[in-house]
Order: sequence, then structure tokens, then C-alpha cells
Amino acid sequence: MAPKHAALRTLAGIAVAGALALGGCDDDDEEASPSPEGPLAGALAGIGGGGAGSLGVGWADPQLVQQGGLSPEVMEDSLGPNAGSLIEEAPRLRRHFGLDPLAAERLVSVGGSYAFGLRLEGVDGRRLARALVADGGRARQLGGLELVEIGDYAVVPEPLLTLGVRGLGAFDALGRELAILAISDRARSALLGRGDPLVDEPIYRAASDCVGDVVAARMIPDKLLLSIEVGIELVAMGVKAGGEVLCVLGGTAERADGVASALETGLAPGAREPVSREPIGDSLTGVEVSRSSYEGVEVVRAEGKVPADEQPGFFFDTVALGSLVSLINGSPATVLP
Repeated sequence: MAPKHAALRTLAGIAVAGALALGGCDDDDEEASPSPEGPLAGALAGIGGGGAGSLGVGWADPQLVQQGGLSPEVMEDSLGPNAGSLIEEAPRLRRHFGLDPLAAERLVSVGGSYAFGLRLEGVDGRRLARALVADGGRARQLGGLELVEIGDYAVVPEPLLTLGVRGLGAFDALGRELAILAISDRARSALLGRGDPLVDEPIYRAASDCVGDVVAARMIPDKLLLSIEVGIELVAMGVKAGGEVLCVLGGTAERADGVASALETGLAPGAREPVSREPIGDSLTGVEVSRSSYEGVEVVRAEGKVPADEQPGFFFDTVALGSLVSLINGSPATVLP
């Protein structure tokens, strides 16, 4: 890691600690919840847009993913559609622009059911900036970054479209050690850290604490799962070598108790995935469900092990299949007769 980025990460860690200390705990809490630590909490400290409405987050550490023997598909799934296309096309992006997502120090996306933008730290985006400007993009300077706008909302510029990139690229921020590709100015601003940090909000701190020591994670507001509200506030899921975790956060204590019961049944031995009807045990075993609270946020946590011949990603898949809501709600179809 370059010394400059090491310093940036140190500062980010200080910022996280300071923000969390200021957040404090509710007067009714008997004891303050421990502050979440680690690279995911650091990523949340660098994302703005807090307090402006629900915002989903994807995160992956390519080095930790590789060290854990996990496939790049884990990063695609954690970052969400659109952002995942940059992982798929990483070799072509490297050849054409010298921009390799798999060599990034950290990958962070914002969005919901799909990504509105992707931040790649530790990669050189200057060649891409030149290509976009040559294709008609308008550029202006912001410190050491070049802000490039090319096309309207959600337009994918030709230099990226021809390489298979989907959704992103109309609003970008590109520099020597950073590349942000976004669908809109708002998404780009969030990834530049403008506005209140997400880590200032208890729901995101609770999510970071709940998923724990993972190498890739995804957070999605409840109403963006299936365009309906399910009585919670946020779901978070993460993967690591040999295991994965699901966190269901927010709502009332009674609702959380119901979610815990539903997950115990829906993820038990003999249960089936609600949509694919595949046995849960083929993807996840030994699932343990627990209940807790974090700074007044109700938390339900389910953690399981992945069979030796499988890659983790079951919970990511339930988002794509649309079955996560069924698991949370306790669909009767989740259990074998």
C-alpha cells in the first residue's frame, strides 16, 4: 500500500472513532455499545448522504477476498448490479485504461437493488478521464481530481459501454489514486464523502458491528428489496472464507422477535430456498440465529457455514432471486413438507 493511502486510511480510522464517540449512546442504554471497527466501518466513514433518505452500500476488499480464496463473483454480488460489471470486465479495463478493479485497495458502491455509483480506491483513473474528455466529456478540477460529466443521467459513455460496463459513467471523479463512476451527480457526491457521513447514523453502525469480520458486504434499505416495506429498516449481509452472515436491522422488538423465529425456521436443516426450492443445506449449514440491540436498533443476526466445495454468497443470491423478504417474513414455502 502506498504511504499516502496508508495515511488516508489512518485518518479515516480517526474520523470513524471520533464520529462514533460523538454519537454516544441513548440515555436509556445501560451501557454504550462498542464502536464498530475494521475496513467496513472505515468505508462508511467516507460515504456522505446520511440523513437524506435510505441509501444502500456495497463494499469489498479485493486483497482480503483473494487471501480468503474467494472468487471475484463475491465482489460482483456485494457491489450490486452495474458496479459488478466493472469486476466482470476488469481485464479489459486494465488493458484499455490501466484501471484494474481487482487491484483496488477498497471498492465501495452506493445504491439499492442496483448500484448508483462505484468508488475504486488505489487505482489510477487519469487515462480513463482523458478518454472520456476525448469522447465529448466536460471536465473541471476538484483538488487532485478531474470531475467529468458525459451524457445525461444513467448514460454509459461509449468508451465504457464498448467494454461491457453497465449503468455507470455519466458522472465521474478521476485522479491518480481514485476513480469514481456514477449514474448521477448525487451518487458521485455521496462517494466523494459530501454531506453527513453514513457512519454517523446508528443503523449503519449497527450493521457494521453485526456483519463483523467479513471481506465483502452489502447493505440494502428494506423498501428497496422488493419495493415494499417489511417492517424493518435495513438488511446487511457479508461473506468470508467458509461462512456468511445476514443481519436484519430496525423495526420494533416484537417485529425482530418474529424475524428471528422466521429465520430459525427458514434456515433450519431440511428447509428449502423459497424461490429456487434448492435445499438450504446445499449452500449453508449450521445456521445460528441471535437477537440483540445496538444503540437502540433492534438486530437479528443469522450466521452459517459454507460447505467445503461451495463459495459463499447464499444471502447475496436471495436478493437477486427476490426471496430474502420471504425468509424474513417466514414464508410457509420455505420448509420441506
